[in-house]
Amino acid sequence: MPRLDRAAVAAALTVALTAALTACGGGGGESERPPNQPPPGRIAPVEAPYSLATTPEYFEQLDTAADEMKSYFGDFLPDGSLDSLNELRQQPVAEWIGGDVGPETIGRTLAVTGLSIPVFVLYHIPDRDLDQFSAGGAELAGEYYTWIDSVSGAIGAHTAVVIVEPDALPHMTEMDEYSADQRAALLARTLNTFAENNPNTAVYLDAGNSAWLTPVQTSNLLKQVSAKGATIPGIALNVSNFQSEADSRAYSEAISKAYGEPLYTIIDESRNGAGAANRQWCNPRWARTGTTIDNRFDPQERFEQLYIKRPGESDGVCGVSEARAGDFDAMLLWRLLGEDQLVT
Repeated sequence: MPRLDRAAVAAALTVALTAALTACGGGGGESERPPNQPPPGRIAPVEAPYSLATTPEYFEQLDTAADEMKSYFGDFLPDGSLDSLNELRQQPVAEWIGGDVGPETIGRTLAVTGLSIPVFVLYHIPDRDLDQFSAGGAELAGEYYTWIDSVSGAIGAHTAVVIVEPDALPHMTEMDEYSADQRAALLARTLNTFAENNPNTAVYLDAGNSAWLTPVQTSNLLKQVSAKGATIPGIALNVSNFQSEADSRAYSEAISKAYGEPLYTIIDESRNGAGAANRQWCNPRWARTGTTIDNRFDPQERFEQLYIKRPGESDGVCGVSEARAGDFDAMLLWRLLGEDQLVT
């Protein structure tokens, strides 16, 4: 497969996105584009539904949670208490991929998605989560590069959405200068790998959330990555956080302005249904799932909304959960769904 000219891709992306942002005032550029196709210069799948088949284990956990409640309450189960869970079963969620997930697992996942689009969250960067609840990741940069190559190779020409390393970019502000520079190089190399080898994969680099860094700070971090020779294909916001969609959109606009070009953005809506009551980020009692959103990926839309953090999976032993980070907690799920009467 021939390599993509990243400079040409970057130039075409800027032109296409600028036109998309101005066309909403009545311009005819968008309407003349063939339907369902990515704008010129954007690497992305054509329009299709997100896949429910990507995360079978998660949906099995939802079924188990429902069965346990039916067994516990019996005939005294409150009317309508499972309605929200039944709605959640129709909501696509992302699959988080760490170092223990090899290309064979990704291949099996892709084999059952058909024409729908799976979403993979890459979460294996060295010094992941800076020794907090989700600490881990690859030991060395070389190990990480090998892993990224295997993931990219497994996806190949399949349609997919990839979110690159939640928190890795904003965490650079908490690292020394050398370590931050090395991380920027890791992220740049990852973006380039997908740009060169995955022609039907939309990639979003995680950029934190609107309550973390200022737009200028985030823009400067993106520039550190792009200075390593990478094009920023898009950003992910609010992953595993609680900021509203409106705040996330406004934050994306401000980042784009500081960065100098509009950025495609995917927003995690999985836990922003109650708004961010405070800066608590670890299984807060007040958190609720967000509004069920459009289940289709549209390559021509600047903003996508999805459940990226899977509802019911813990942030760590904190807040209202005693489960480890990434483990499913049925009681946490019922709280997120607003079914407090089921919490025992």
